[in-house]
Amino acid sequence: MSLLRFPLLIPRANFLQILLILALITLPSVKASDSIERNVTGQWRFTKSIDSADIASLDEREATQLVGHIFTISKDKVAFGDEDCGDTEFEAQKVEPTLYLRKGWNSNVERLKLPDPVTAVEISCTTVFILNRNKLVIFWKGWFFDAVRVKK
Repeated sequence: MSLLRFPLLIPRANFLQILLILALITLPSVKASDSIERNVTGQWRFTKSIDSADIASLDEREATQLVGHIFTISKDKVAFGDEDCGDTEFEAQKVEPTLYLRKGWNSNVERLKLPDPVTAVEISCTTVFILNRNKLVIFWKGWFFDAVRVKK
């Protein structure tokens, strides 16, 4: 039985203190989420195809042809060329890249040069890895691409 469900069991002053503490605990996660969203939203130009997962829907030639193209991430949608992934949410977590890539894509991390830990952000149709505020690694159709922010 949760005491928060039955506030009459807790003196009123203690109940208010508990509510305040819970509010303060959740506040940083909201700000962190906003920060993650700001770090990944924008237009990103693929600069290089880095590596592929064991199973990919593009061959190496097709992946190379995507270099130079723009990947758009906004708070409302994710789009790449004619492909629109629709609405998105930003689910971020700090991960150990070797285990995360092996588990998610049976892929190897050496060529990606990701920091350890790295922030992996799951968006509607893919995952992006934050290297810094102007550089991401974007996973698209079985390939990992270096991407840089397009300046407005």
